[in-house]
Amino acid sequence: MNNSSCSSVDEPPDVAGLRHLIYAIIMPVILAFGMLFNTFSLVAAARSKLNSIALSYLFAIILSNLSLMILAVPWLMHRASESDHCYPHPTAFYHANIEPILLNWLATFSTYVLLCMSIERFVSVIQPSLFHRIHVLSRAILALVTSLCLCLIIHLPMYLKWSIICPDCWSVTIANDVISTTLWWIYICTSQTMARFAPCAALVILNIITIFKYRRIINKRSRMTTNAVSASQINTPSNSMNNLSILKKKIVLSASSQEEKRQLRLLSGLVCLVAVCIVPAGVAALLPHPDGFEYYVFGFVVEALELFHHSVISLVICMCNNDIHRRVRKMITCNSVSV
Repeated sequence: MNNSSCSSVDEPPDVAGLRHLIYAIIMPVILAFGMLFNTFSLVAAARSKLNSIALSYLFAIILSNLSLMILAVPWLMHRASESDHCYPHPTAFYHANIEPILLNWLATFSTYVLLCMSIERFVSVIQPSLFHRIHVLSRAILALVTSLCLCLIIHLPMYLKWSIICPDCWSVTIANDVISTTLWWIYICTSQTMARFAPCAALVILNIITIFKYRRIINKRSRMTTNAVSASQINTPSNSMNNLSILKKKIVLSASSQEEKRQLRLLSGLVCLVAVCIVPAGVAALLPHPDGFEYYVFGFVVEALELFHHSVISLVICMCNNDIHRRVRKMITCNSVSV
């Protein structure tokens, strides 16, 4: 949400129609689904049986994304308006100096929470003995508070990017005298590395290693269980009760294998979401601000992709948990879940 495709009075005339299509039609639909998905995830997480540590991470990422959806409503209205749109002074001040900090803060915090969850998942698969030492509530709270403060510090200078002018009425414009300096370029490179590139690289690497390691564990467990069932089938006298017992074991094995394969698919989807939706936003923030039509198209698309990521990522994470996945299915089919 870095406002990479800045509104300008000198933007090409054919950009106005594209701006209206993206910000007045497509992104409001994404935003509506994002509010629905994050609210649904919040309800499902609240009714789950997860421990307090997992819930602290889950609530943090859901609430940050839900808050982002709410704050994106005035942002979309502003982005869909004409570049010289007039505002009251408090509204213009909010859009220029407060809104960029809040949106980027929440978006980056969501990515950092996702990174914390990926680190714990990675350690639980690679080093299970170490996982029990770091998987404590005090460490989770410290990680969340530190991430929250760090993300705010990273984006505080965004206050300087936009300015408000009053030739006839208050309007928002980009501060060209600020963004053209070398110091601002250094800040943008540093902030995008800390907010997007470094966390996303770590997320992709950790989750890919976790996926391959988890797949090996699943295959090994499946072979061992299949061999055990086959051995019991050979060594057990054939009768109806024994055949029923063996059939039940095969059904449990099949269901467990399906659940684990579903988790692998969701983890793969998470990696794709991060790579496709977050990284291009960082690239767009590093680009200069020409007036070419292609630049505006790229800026509009990456902002839509980033909003889409924060709309669906909470639901993807919730579906990775077996208990929440079962409860979500019950909620969709309007059946009660036994506690």
